[in-house]
Amino acid sequence: MGTHYVEDDWRKPIQKMEVGDKTTTKARIVSRTDIEMGALMGGDYAAQFLSEKAAQESGWKSQLLPGVCSLNIAYGLLIQSGFLSDVIAYIGTDNLRFHAPVYADDSIRMEAEITSKKKTGKGWMCEYDWKIRNQDQVAVASGHNI
Repeated sequence: MGTHYVEDDWRKPIQKMEVGDKTTTKARIVSRTDIEMGALMGGDYAAQFLSEKAAQESGWKSQLLPGVCSLNIAYGLLIQSGFLSDVIAYIGTDNLRFHAPVYADDSIRMEAEITSKKKTGKGWMCEYDWKIRNQDQVAVASGHNI
């Protein structure tokens, strides 16, 4: 079992971590402006992202954040934490899943665990599993990055 780094305690980039090590970022509160700007910037004009009433009429608790916007915010948290500071290329995400909605005033954070690491001619090839969790510890999204 690896070491668990929490951003408040330690900032360590992925290439200096070992397989099994984990990191947890600080949390960020999602605002209604985040929701509306994220939807508009991405061109996703679905009513549940732009209208409280439409979201509730569709069965949601309230206006919700597009899934890809929650992913964008979570990657920003990883970057700010220093976890991705030594990455020179993003290869891709496998097994991307959105499990639960994110609403205005929810708080989200990113958790990542190193699953593979090998030396290449250009540096380290690192893989990690990640989860975005809300303030209730519910995983709202997950995936595997290379």
